[in-house]
Amino acid sequence: MLSIHRSEAKIKNSYIHGSNLPELTARQYMCSTKHKTFKTVYVGLVESGMPCDPCITVKPVIYPIIKEHGTAVCAKIAFNHLNPGHLIEWFEYQKLMHVNTVLVMLQYLNDEALKVLTFYERQGFLKILPYPTVLPGQTDRGFESTNWHLEQSSHDEQVAVYTCQTYFQGYEFVAVIDFDEFIVHDKFMSYMTMLKSELLPAYPDAAAFTLNVSFFITDWGVSGVEPLLTSKYIQRTLPRFERYKNLYIPKRIQNINTHEIQPKEGYTRRCPRDDMKWKYCMQIQPRIDKKNVSIDAKTA
Repeated sequence: MLSIHRSEAKIKNSYIHGSNLPELTARQYMCSTKHKTFKTVYVGLVESGMPCDPCITVKPVIYPIIKEHGTAVCAKIAFNHLNPGHLIEWFEYQKLMHVNTVLVMLQYLNDEALKVLTFYERQGFLKILPYPTVLPGQTDRGFESTNWHLEQSSHDEQVAVYTCQTYFQGYEFVAVIDFDEFIVHDKFMSYMTMLKSELLPAYPDAAAFTLNVSFFITDWGVSGVEPLLTSKYIQRTLPRFERYKNLYIPKRIQNINTHEIQPKEGYTRRCPRDDMKWKYCMQIQPRIDKKNVSIDAKTA
C-alpha cells in the first residue's frame, strides 16, 4: 500500500571546517519531487543503482512552517546538564523579544531541564527534534568541552544548524544562539523592531547581521540584583571578536553555520573601514553595528 518516488540526490551544501577532514562530513542533500503525485511521508538514501528496498532506514519528512513575519531562534543541540532555572529565564526572555518559535535537537539531558523543554513544547513555543544519543562513526567525541573533537564535533553541530536553516526557511528573521546567550539592544528592543527600525534601513541589502559578544563571568561573583541570572551577574568583559553570533534573513542566505553566513547573489557584505581587525572580515565581509551585542553567561 506504499507509493515510492525515486530521484537523484544531489549535494546542496557541504560543511568545510579547518584543513583536516573529519570522519563524517555534515552535508545537505537535495532531490527533486517535481513529478511526484503524493505527499511524501518518509525519505531514505540508497546508493546509486541499488533498489529502493522498503526495509532501508527512513526518516519522517518534516515540513517547514511558513511565517512571513516571524522571528525564530535556532538553539542547535541540547545535551548533558542544563540549569532548569536558567533555561526558564532564557525562554521567557525570547518571548519578551517576540520570538515565535525556538528549535532544538535533543541528544540527552538531565530530567529537570527536560521538563522545562517539554513544558515549552506543549505551549507550541519550542520544536524539539531528535539527535542521536550515540554519535555514529568510530571517532569518540561529544559536545562537552572535555569531549570536543576538533575535526569532527563541529560537523556534528552543523547537522543541527542545517536542520534549522531548512525548517526556518519560511520565517523573516532567525537567530543562531545557545541557551546561555542573550541578544540585547541598548534600548531593549525586540529582534524584529531592532532589525526593521535600525539595521535594515541602514543596510537594506544585508543578508545577516553579526553581533559582538561580551562574557558575563559568574566566577567573578554577584555584581547586580538577584535572583535572575541576567540581573545577578552584570560585570562583563569587553566585546570579544572570536565568539560572535548572527541574526540572518532566510530568503537572502545560501548557507550558514554557527558563526558564518554565505549570502545569496545580490546581497553584498563589506568590511567597515574603521574595524579591519575583525577576525574574519576579509573572508565573510561583515559590517558591524556596535549598538547590539550578544551576551554569553560563562563560568571560568
